[in-house]
Amino acid sequence: MSNNSRLVILFIALIGIAGLSFFIFSEDNVDQQTNIQSEAEIETTTTISINSTTSTSTTTTLMETTTTTSTTSTSTTTTIPPNQTAIFATQEEINNSKKISYDYLQSGCKKDEPNNTDEEWIKPIEVFTYDENKINFNLQIESTIQLNVDCIGKLITSILNDSRGWIKVTDKEFQLVDNVESEFEFIFASPEKTDELCYPLETNGIYSCRNEQQIVINYFRWVNGAIDFGSDLETYRLYLINHEVGHILEWGHVGCPKEGALAPVMMQQSKSTMGCEPYGWPIYEILEKEFGINTYSYLPDSDN
Repeated sequence: MSNNSRLVILFIALIGIAGLSFFIFSEDNVDQQTNIQSEAEIETTTTISINSTTSTSTTTTLMETTTTTSTTSTSTTTTIPPNQTAIFATQEEINNSKKISYDYLQSGCKKDEPNNTDEEWIKPIEVFTYDENKINFNLQIESTIQLNVDCIGKLITSILNDSRGWIKVTDKEFQLVDNVESEFEFIFASPEKTDELCYPLETNGIYSCRNEQQIVINYFRWVNGAIDFGSDLETYRLYLINHEVGHILEWGHVGCPKEGALAPVMMQQSKSTMGCEPYGWPIYEILEKEFGINTYSYLPDSDN
């Protein structure tokens, strides 16, 4: 065989080997591309699924937020009136507010001598018969404190039945009766006895309270008043009686509607008037009753 023939055979063989290698390589490459594409499709599908879940979750969250906002808005509207009513008065009007029919506010019915008795409690002699058309209360005073019980009874009745008092809200007259028939009770007591009778409320020897159907007036407060009242014991005593009776009538504590306005009687003025002017009559409650105006916001309830 000639050299030329050998070269032709070798050239043909090389072409055949090259063609086979190209076929094998191309098939492997197609398989790899197919695998890569499949993984990419799976990954894309997964991504879409995650996005879809996130979208649903976001929608749910928005709905919950909307619901919460709506609930909060309703609660706020119910609890805090959008336009609080603030009542102002001149100094002359405030001074006139201290004048009542039984004019013993200034003295507070105090006695110079102690009560001469061995009994723990003193009760008034002058009482009325129970009347279902009236609001009936009774009174007792701890014998160790120097107060005239009959004077206190008349003073309380005069305050409650004043045209500026709770009678304008209840439309029923208040009267002093025997303790067996009463609907609620006034007790005037020493700081120690006040703490005992007010428990579990914490009066700390310096506050008064309403505990169930008992109004316990701390003798310390009755004779000393409170810081924001200065030397004005008359207004303070009006406030103290009307505030605690307000609790009996189921009125809760409130705040100062605006600086310089008259302090609502259901505000804890013994602690602070918060910029309001000390005042002893339920003027806001009367306004609410007569005109249906929710005049101020309620605060968490606690006595004192």
